[in-house]
Amino acid sequence: MFYEVDALLSVDENGIVIAKGQKDVWMARLHEWLRTPSGSVYGLPHWGNPMEEFKHEPIGSETSHLVEVAIEGRLVTKLAEDLPGLNIESIRCEALSMDELQISFFAHGGGTSVIMKKKQEES
Repeated sequence: MFYEVDALLSVDENGIVIAKGQKDVWMARLHEWLRTPSGSVYGLPHWGNPMEEFKHEPIGSETSHLVEVAIEGRLVTKLAEDLPGLNIESIRCEALSMDELQISFFAHGGGTSVIMKKKQEES
């Protein structure tokens, strides 16, 4: 049996949230990876999602499908390096607006979708 403690140490009525089972554990690891930008883990500078690379790309425009395909390809490559046991079956990236992307992942018989927003620049 696989177990994974929630990366944010979330709690519920039973204590710290723990993912149980292979599918739930890999989805928890994927969520942790999505919350972690590359370069933010001490000792593992290359581990984490590469979304910073696309922060200046046009999303939500007529040509955003080209950016979406590039993001999908980059995520597949990076996930194979960082989480080799995840066995991604497919990734779908879709622009919801000029600053939001919905990214759907399917792996290990399960799937998850996340909405990623561009960070607002500080003035």
